[in-house]
Amino acid sequence: MLRGPWCQLWLFLLLLLPGAPEPRGASRPWEGTDQPGSAWAWPGFQRLQEQLRAAGALSKRYWTLFSCQVWPDDCDEDEEAATGPWVRPRWRLPLLGQRYLDLLTTWYCSFKDCCPRGDCRISNNFTGLEWDLNVRLHGQHLVQQLVLRTVRGYLETPQPEKALALSFHGWSGTGKNFVARMLVENLYRDGLMSDCVRMFIATFHFPHPKYVDLYKEQLMSQIRETQQLCHQTLFIFDEAEKLHPGLLEVLGPHLERRAPEGHRAESPWTIFLFLSNLRGDIINEVVLKLLKAGWSREEITMEHLEPHLQAEIVETIDNGFGHSCLVKENLIDYFIPFLPLEYRHVRLCARDAFLSQELLYKEETLDEIAQMMVYVPKEEQLFSSQGCKSISQRINYFLS
Repeated sequence: MLRGPWCQLWLFLLLLLPGAPEPRGASRPWEGTDQPGSAWAWPGFQRLQEQLRAAGALSKRYWTLFSCQVWPDDCDEDEEAATGPWVRPRWRLPLLGQRYLDLLTTWYCSFKDCCPRGDCRISNNFTGLEWDLNVRLHGQHLVQQLVLRTVRGYLETPQPEKALALSFHGWSGTGKNFVARMLVENLYRDGLMSDCVRMFIATFHFPHPKYVDLYKEQLMSQIRETQQLCHQTLFIFDEAEKLHPGLLEVLGPHLERRAPEGHRAESPWTIFLFLSNLRGDIINEVVLKLLKAGWSREEITMEHLEPHLQAEIVETIDNGFGHSCLVKENLIDYFIPFLPLEYRHVRLCARDAFLSQELLYKEETLDEIAQMMVYVPKEEQLFSSQGCKSISQRINYFLS
């Protein structure tokens, strides 16, 4: 229960909101009091009157912006009507005011359905995803450029023709699972716990080849159930190179182009992520060759890597992924290479690990931890053989 000044302030704000009730037949004592000698014509009161009008218009503007965020379909597009004569047209909230508005919207939406596409499980926080990719991910400029543009473009398409399929390739510890987790955390409110997300690890969920028929039924059932529960779904397959060929084949129909559905307002959005170490050695060889030729790391483009990567995947003999219909029928939209990480990137990973645990560190400490990693090739020693994997364990060892 609000009491004292807080109660008065709250009531005052309620009265300022548009649509605040007034007693029937009530008259404002200051209206029609411009006659000289009237008490209400006192200059100080007239200034107060103007300030109250401005405050009322400001409150109305806040209410309009709040209601547009919560109920976008009912948003009033009339800028002049929203601002009124005391607030400039095209007025925008200052940063602090916008933050308060965002907090209020988040609080309201925590118990009301006012989310994008009417599903509060879906957040699609592309601003957060961009920040995570640019700040938390190190040494992967190609991933930063391609993942955000591709995923955002797909999810903002009203009627996608097919599911989006991305295949992440690179050495262990280069950030494939890290980026997959970024996507999950920014696209869905509950992250990996969301009803809209399913993650499969080949050696854990499908360990025995003799049970492949059972696995196929289970996999198809889970995909169908997830798509029925949620119109925007994400399926992650870790260690994709170890998936049984039979499982890869049953995924094919889910990645094919769909026939136009004229009677549906919108089609479901489905993203398939395949994470694999397959042909990470080819990525490393191409990057090493370009660096030796004088290219800087940031000058390396997808044109340098994707053709080599895709060709090598297809030619892989001892693996079913390259010979599956997903690759042969071009159902994978992008093969995304994760570059090998260098000494400077390992230092940044160590710094982030310290910060995540709220621990103090010195630059010399970061160097000591980075030097604990093994670097290859033997002559150049440019790339960390484990990327940033096990950095946290090394920090704990270092502190013990």
